[in-house]
Amino acid sequence: MHDDDILGGLGNGLKMVQVRLGPARLTHCMRWLGWSKRCMEIAQEYVNRREGFGIRLADRESVQMKLGEVGQNIQIGRLLTMHAAWKLDQGDFARKEVSMAKVHVANTLHHAADVAIQLQGARGYSKDTIAEWVYRAARAARLVDGADEVHKMVLAKFMREEGTDFWRWSAGNRV
Repeated sequence: MHDDDILGGLGNGLKMVQVRLGPARLTHCMRWLGWSKRCMEIAQEYVNRREGFGIRLADRESVQMKLGEVGQNIQIGRLLTMHAAWKLDQGDFARKEVSMAKVHVANTLHHAADVAIQLQGARGYSKDTIAEWVYRAARAARLVDGADEVHKMVLAKFMREEGTDFWRWSAGNRV
């Protein structure tokens, strides 16, 4: 085999792999956001019809706060994922944007599944809905394609190296 026969050229193997990592991680994020939304749909359907101590669960402030927090985190995850995808589309590796999306969305999935289970009580932990399955998958989401801690270390490295440019939306644009 000659050096010219090596895909991407000799010594560029890691770079070639990293070209695929960003889009693959965002594919996970998109799937996890869908699962998060499904968990909230299941939880909302349940709390809208279930009563406890004479009051509908959906009318309880504590339930509303749980649902609102997860809803907000899902939307933040969508925005982080879309921003990372946009950066990839611009030809950027988007390592920090992908890391932010991956960590946030994986944790949002875990939280969404947990809230869906908690609000449904025993039904949530049963196999009557997908919430218990999503909960198990959500735990793995915080490990696959890099554990949260690894991505946070990547973000810290970028912050250290880029300083205030860390928050730059794209080349030439500052927030």
